[in-house]
Amino acid sequence: MGILFNTFREAAERFPEKTALVTQSGIHSYASLLVQATKWAALIHTRHGTRQPRVALLTENPFHTITASFGIARLDGNCVPTNSQLHAEQQLANWQATDVEIVIYEPALEHKIKANAKSGLIFISTHEVTGSDASIEIPATFAWSDRDDFLIAFSSGSTGTPKPTILSQNNKLLRAQQSWDLYDLTSDDVVLCASPYFHSLGQRLVYVALLLGGTLVYITKITPKIWLSYVSEHKVSFAISVTSHLYAVKNALLDNALQLQSLRAIVTSSAPIDTAFKKKIFDAIGCDFHEIYGATEIATASNLTKEDAVEKYASVGLPCSNIDVRILNEQGVSVPIGTIGEIAVKSPLIFQGYYKQPEATKASFVDDYFLTGDLGYIDADGFLYYVSRQKDVIISGGVNIYPKTIETVILKHPLVQEVAVIGVKDKLFGEVAIAICVTENKKNIAAELHRLADQHLAPYQCPLKYYFSESLPLTPTGKVSKMALRDKYNAYNEDWTMPLRLMMYGE
Repeated sequence: MGILFNTFREAAERFPEKTALVTQSGIHSYASLLVQATKWAALIHTRHGTRQPRVALLTENPFHTITASFGIARLDGNCVPTNSQLHAEQQLANWQATDVEIVIYEPALEHKIKANAKSGLIFISTHEVTGSDASIEIPATFAWSDRDDFLIAFSSGSTGTPKPTILSQNNKLLRAQQSWDLYDLTSDDVVLCASPYFHSLGQRLVYVALLLGGTLVYITKITPKIWLSYVSEHKVSFAISVTSHLYAVKNALLDNALQLQSLRAIVTSSAPIDTAFKKKIFDAIGCDFHEIYGATEIATASNLTKEDAVEKYASVGLPCSNIDVRILNEQGVSVPIGTIGEIAVKSPLIFQGYYKQPEATKASFVDDYFLTGDLGYIDADGFLYYVSRQKDVIISGGVNIYPKTIETVILKHPLVQEVAVIGVKDKLFGEVAIAICVTENKKNIAAELHRLADQHLAPYQCPLKYYFSESLPLTPTGKVSKMALRDKYNAYNEDWTMPLRLMMYGE
């Protein structure tokens, strides 16, 4: 029986009637979550009890996602959270890459299931668990219980190519413990989550709250009004937000400080936040404000506290306990203090490797230090500074977007000779993707490319704009210089997402 399920069960037995989960569709006690998780374990075991269950979750309702994941943990199974925005063929590719055999889905997403009906997978609707018998006897251990691949999340790795990142149950528990220690969390805390479970931040917040016996307030659609009402009504005390979410609720947060006095600590991740905004939060609410640096493979590597931010506001803090950070040059050798190089991290919270990709796993390390693919430097006081990404990945609204995936689709058009997809800075999402194309006869085919992207890419992957050029700039080694493209096209963004902000947030 998995340690994650055991820890959750202990919390549920201590606080059976306590509110464990608040969602936009209902409120659930610890007892009700435990019963539902046990039903999931019984149903999956009945349908697939002879070998390790490898289960994908195509769910958007946090109640279904969380209880199913704990049910899978009870069986020492493997859980593959899936982004519902991906096209059906993209989802199937991820499932096949991770040897998924069962897919749990919500009826609202049945059209994705029908598209993969001939895949040979077992599909289980969330409706089916309702009548499942939670009293079915399930073994305490299984032949596969020594495996350490509880959760597989797709991450960029060090090359910008999506890789299935393996995380064990013990790893997830230790990562939750790291957050408990960093932010002095207890079972009295009410934790806010506005990130999907397929995102590592969503997973972290689920376990931070529910393994401790706290209350998790889960928002699946964030607007300033919803954020403000949930924080105020449910007395939220702790939140980790991707930077784009924090900027989205900026005015609501600052203008309604008196309603937010329950907030004890706010943590921001995924992209640096401007110091003026940080100071306003300190002055208006008075809560602790932390900025962190990390990745799916390494969890949180550094933490900037409110006290350190006074002098080190441009940094992402000091390395966390038992974590060592080095800055390496291209030869894998540590560079002097203040010199920019690749950020490399040695941590007891490191991931278990990339699923069935031993060579990629090996290439991601130098002397037990994980190569993040990010550039930074360390000052004389040991503070880490993030400079930019070395790897080819765009982070938009806290979600990784891989240019290679988009470029492959655009190159399907017969008139496109070359293409480079880059991220440019944006006030709403942090970055947005655009495509610079070289076409035959210098033809502008933006409308056709929009349609092509819509057919083959998830909405969040589609470039916001298309530009056309006679050629793409090259580095001295003959590769496309995306740095030069970013320098040029960042200046073109005249607040493209302002209409969207107006529609979503009323700014």
